[in-house]
Amino acid sequence: MTSTVAPELREKPVETAPPAPARWGALATNDFAKMLAVVLAWNVALIAVAWLFGPSTPAPPGRGIPESGIGSGASMLAHTYRWDSVWYGEIVQHGYNSGFEQVRAFYPVFPFAVWLVHTISFGALGVITAGFLVNLVATWLAAVALLKIARFYFSERASRLVVAAFLTAPTAYFLHSFYSEAIFCAIGFWAFLFALRRQWLWMGVLLIPLTATRITAAVFVGLCFLEFWRSKGWKPRGLLSWHLLWFPLAFLGLGAQLFYMKLQTGNAMAGFDPALMEKYWSYHQFNLNIIPNGLEVSKTAIHALIGDFPMTEWMLINKVLPFVGLALLFASSVYVFVALRAKGLPLALFGIASIVMLMVNSNVISVHRYLLPCLVMYIALVLFGERHPRLRNGVHVVLYANSLICGLLFVRFVAGSWTG
Repeated sequence: MTSTVAPELREKPVETAPPAPARWGALATNDFAKMLAVVLAWNVALIAVAWLFGPSTPAPPGRGIPESGIGSGASMLAHTYRWDSVWYGEIVQHGYNSGFEQVRAFYPVFPFAVWLVHTISFGALGVITAGFLVNLVATWLAAVALLKIARFYFSERASRLVVAAFLTAPTAYFLHSFYSEAIFCAIGFWAFLFALRRQWLWMGVLLIPLTATRITAAVFVGLCFLEFWRSKGWKPRGLLSWHLLWFPLAFLGLGAQLFYMKLQTGNAMAGFDPALMEKYWSYHQFNLNIIPNGLEVSKTAIHALIGDFPMTEWMLINKVLPFVGLALLFASSVYVFVALRAKGLPLALFGIASIVMLMVNSNVISVHRYLLPCLVMYIALVLFGERHPRLRNGVHVVLYANSLICGLLFVRFVAGSWTG
């Protein structure tokens, strides 16, 4: 029997509003929220290691522990202020007019960020605390950018492993310390992410402060340029775009640093003065022919590894670890190109250019620290596991081994020993 009720008068089902999204659930899936939780936990773990094991190490304090001034007192974050941290602290307090001329060799972006946080707090936050907050935020942003970069190459699970590789790198504790590594990684990773997204304006804006952070920013400028060219199909006519101007403009940051140095010291090139290098860092001898340096380091490190030379702390820190790091960077660069072809070429050439730039000073001291921003190594490690499923567990073994090395070096660093 059919209904005689007019269609417009029939009872309609009650429409209910869609359930509001669970705020906490959405937050838990947000990249920024997830990485913030990870980075906070990571920093807490390092603080715990410093407090538990730092006082018990037999290593004598090194000259990196100041006798007076910043970092001389006992505090929860005093362990972050070692070695080159002293020069950054001097810049925060006195600019480049400090009584210590060594400060001229260090770039201004990190100390300026620390000074800004310290000043905004009206001095309530000490210099070390301000530096910790700057590095906390920078490490967080670097981790977010790296996670998003990894998704251009991997699944979600594998992308998280790339971030894990970054935070468990043997020198990752420098992200936690009063150094410029964290802010350099944050700016560099985001610049590359914007290049991958073809957001050239934001990429260019970030490359400018990057070149005022340290001289190795040049390899990130090259990485972004190669990604720009790849987006044009590697065609020469693809370079006929106004976006190409961002790459020379990136060095406005370096120009601003030189101008500021001129205002502060009267000499724009004070940070590159050969007399300054000879006086304090005589082992730095600029030489574009990196082959002799490479052969000498390789020979010395291999002899130490096979037991021909004693594995002293000096040998381990200044020869073996840099050699192993450079060898892994080279292998990673080659593997990424072989596995990804054109898609991996920018990262591969970035790795090779990094090797060249890190060896032109005729030594490899601190190179294993300077390898921290070389994201091609983290991508290559995870890529290997993804392409060889039977060996995938090996990636977790490497992460575990790296975290142990990082912990050991960090304890030595906290005790005042030179670790790079």
